[in-house]
Amino acid sequence: MKKIIVLTSILLLGACSSIPDTLQAPENARLVNYQDVVTQNVSENAQARWGGVIANVKNNADGSVIEIVHYPLRASGRPNLRAESIGRFKAFVDGFIDPLVFKQERVVSVLGTVGEPVSDIIQEQPYVYPSIQVSGYHLWEDVQEVDVQTISVMPFYRFGHGFGFDSGFPYFRSRHYLNYLENRRIRIRSNNNQSGQPSGVPTKNTTGSDGAQSTSSTTSHTRQVLPERTVPPPRPQLERPRQVDERDRVRNK
Repeated sequence: MKKIIVLTSILLLGACSSIPDTLQAPENARLVNYQDVVTQNVSENAQARWGGVIANVKNNADGSVIEIVHYPLRASGRPNLRAESIGRFKAFVDGFIDPLVFKQERVVSVLGTVGEPVSDIIQEQPYVYPSIQVSGYHLWEDVQEVDVQTISVMPFYRFGHGFGFDSGFPYFRSRHYLNYLENRRIRIRSNNNQSGQPSGVPTKNTTGSDGAQSTSSTTSHTRQVLPERTVPPPRPQLERPRQVDERDRVRNK
């Protein structure tokens, strides 16, 4: 029984910490962290996987630039917003990025290669951004934490009334209901996550070993032919017997 519990726990932890496909780095690839790039201890073209909160999005003729406030990543690849941010970086994407989708304060993670530092200004203050050329990204769903207070009622609390004994200690029994407050925090998920790769980046092969396409990525549109409806023949009408009047019966006699 213990082995089953341990195996189930390992599977659940593996499922919770799985990284999206668009953020998967090549095998044996060494990913550099943000701090090493800031201290200029990392050369260009090194592999990196960073994330954070979107601060700004700009589209130009060469592509798109996402300004991101950096946060450390969890094991699942999602930024840990409870940790401390130590700076910003710019993510360069080939192609168009919709500012209405990549809105400010959305949480995003990117995978790519480290580029040259970019000098810019933040509210009249000069700032040097580490940069990354994006090869894959994942826009995480919005999660809102709400504090909820509920009132629970326990009827028939301690039947009867008067004094009694419980585990050797006296208490006063009451017929009244027991009301108590319960504070808890719930998470509201928007389920608006999105993954993608910039234009020009090769995607994963979805064909099998024999070159046939996967059935999960293809859909067949066939028109369903319904059989013709047959109209049943009309039911024969039976002649109702003629009712003989009493006067006609007397006349026939």
